[in-house]
Amino acid sequence: MRLLDARPLGIGFDKPAKQIHLAAHFPGVNNTTVWSDPRSGSHIEFSSFARLARTAERAKFDFLFLAEGLRLREQNGRIYDLDVVGRPDTFTVLAALAAVTDRLGLADTVNSTFNEPYEVARQFASLDHLSGGRAGWNVVTSWDAFTAENFRRGGFLPQDARYEVDERHDGDRRGLLEP
Repeated sequence: MRLLDARPLGIGFDKPAKQIHLAAHFPGVNNTTVWSDPRSGSHIEFSSFARLARTAERAKFDFLFLAEGLRLREQNGRIYDLDVVGRPDTFTVLAALAAVTDRLGLADTVNSTFNEPYEVARQFASLDHLSGGRAGWNVVTSWDAFTAENFRRGGFLPQDARYEVDERHDGDRRGLLEP
């Protein structure tokens, strides 16, 4: 944390400098208000991701944030097709964005309830290497039965159990990532 010397201002004490971090979020396939405008481009084509990342980098944003989508929902008795074909793997997209950006952080939302610690550590280590140290993780736990069924786990975990799994996952992951 940087400290600002306020004495020249006549205040007589040190005060923490305020700093804002800016993040660009690429909304998922279900944000119809974004994707209903043809000028938005495609929600699955790489060119749309690259355009947003380059724009964010030019605007001095700190990072681009993508949200992992693990849930398959039903609509009129059928699986909502955009959940299957309309959600590119976020690690793949971020790794590709590392090649078309220079400074922009690349943050991924990854679910600790259903992803295994080794796999997550390997994916983030790969992204961090490919991006020159620009990988970031937004940790989430899953609360719904739909996601659990995708992983052949019936029902859902209560909040306390989800956070217990997350704590174990965090310890395992740190052990794998730290030298």
